[in-house]
Amino acid sequence: MARVEQVFSRAVNLLIPEQQQLLTLLSEDCDNAPNSCRLALTHCEDLFHSGEWVSFSESGIAVGNDKWIETSGCLRWRIPRWTPDTVSLATVYWQRWEGVIRQQLTSDDTLFLYQGDNPFYQEITRQLLNRRQRLLTALHTGENISTAVSYLIGLGIGLTPSSDDYLVGLSTILFIPGHPLRKYREDFLAALQCAGNNTTLLSKITLEEAFHQRFRESVGRLVKHIITEQHPVSTQYIIDIKNIGSSSGCDMLYGMADACALSYRSGGNYVDQDSC
Repeated sequence: MARVEQVFSRAVNLLIPEQQQLLTLLSEDCDNAPNSCRLALTHCEDLFHSGEWVSFSESGIAVGNDKWIETSGCLRWRIPRWTPDTVSLATVYWQRWEGVIRQQLTSDDTLFLYQGDNPFYQEITRQLLNRRQRLLTALHTGENISTAVSYLIGLGIGLTPSSDDYLVGLSTILFIPGHPLRKYREDFLAALQCAGNNTTLLSKITLEEAFHQRFRESVGRLVKHIITEQHPVSTQYIIDIKNIGSSSGCDMLYGMADACALSYRSGGNYVDQDSC
């Protein structure tokens, strides 16, 4: 038996306690995502209520005493797969992509760039940047990576803290098949196993999915755009990610920009190893 855990304007999280797993119901204007089901609804908050029971069957999902979601005719969304190799990844203009992504981010978008006068946010920003640098150094040297990742997990506010969203963005690039830094994925997974209880259940699940290259459709579009070197550069794909959550998408993009900077290890074109 499951229950409604959180209700938002465009999403509803369903908790399966025995499995410690979350499933998400999304409104029709959201993009597809792992462990999610899009509904023909614009808003969710007036229909679903926290604490309602949920049961699953082969034909649908029953919620409370008055809601039935027919799933037997649903189309299954499959996460896109790419099989680039090290040689093709080396032709990507990583520095250009880093610049394009960073140009779309401002100090109002993410705590990583916060410049306001709120002392609480100032301290979080200081800690985020300090721990980010510790991880970047570990990835440069190949040492103490798991410790550095563990040190980041759970830092921030909200259901998916800024540090976790950053790690999601970082991993979408670094763990592309054929990327030289993909060899460190087991270090990231080990860190999540060790420090996963330091963050929210939703964020922990999202991190694990991302480390296995399972992420939202909008993120997948941008990754494909980057690795296939499509022209002209579409900033709309970046804007689509910026619109995820209150700041989650921007934190992801900050991580993706760092990952592009780190990708000089693949021998990418015109990449400055000092840019991150």
